Amino acid sequence: MITVIKKTTCALAIFGITSGTAIAESIDVKVIGTIKPPACTPSLAGGGTLDYGTINPNTLSDDAFTLLEEKQVEFSITCDAAAKVAIVSSTGRALSAVAQDGSLADVALSHFKIFGSTVTPSYGLGLTGTKGIGGYGLRLDPKSVTADSTSVDLIQNDYQNLGWVIAPTGSLVSTQATVGGLKRNSTWAKTGTLTPISFTTMSGKFGVQAYINKKSELDLTKPIQLDGLATLELVYL
Repeated sequence: MITVIKKTTCALAIFGITSGTAIAESIDVKVIGTIKPPACTPSLAGGGTLDYGTINPNTLSDDAFTLLEEKQVEFSITCDAAAKVAIVSSTGRALSAVAQDGSLADVALSHFKIFGSTVTPSYGLGLTGTKGIGGYGLRLDPKSVTADSTSVDLIQNDYQNLGWVIAPTGSLVSTQATVGGLKRNSTWAKTGTLTPISFTTMSGKFGVQAYINKKSELDLTKPIQLDGLATLELVYL
């Protein structure tokens, strides 16, 4: 029994030495990478400021809203590769948009012709005391837009996954924001179609049209600063 045990031990020792001399240097192989969507950057001329300058109170109505002219600046989106994106807007001045009945809301419905439409949703211009200064609509002028130097149609979707429609005025503010906070997706399609397209460069005119509350609702014994603020966000489709 003792002899058998010694042989077994010796055999194991030799095996261990033989295996050690057979193992070579090793190296790990890694397979890596990044799946990254194209990066798109929006740009507004003038740093995104649309200035109505000094407004003479004598040009404002005593007992009705006063609609100001539309202001437009150049707008563009540049992507580092072809991408499908939509624009979504939101207000930075909650509960300051003046509705037709004088009430305040995040998004108000005005019944005069902002961008030529009788019903256009608007964001607020801030407050003076407890009174709303007025409101304004936002749009991308649909007649001005090109994608990769080709004229395209502006299409919109207020309800996710329920279909795109042509945007006649290009308003970026959704009427549905007044009944549940839904946001409007605005993107582009080949002329005559309703399917979003990929592009690397989009350009066009970005417009704002403001209205001022009734003079009877405002304290005009001191300057009133229009204080509209909105955010434009790109959403990848």
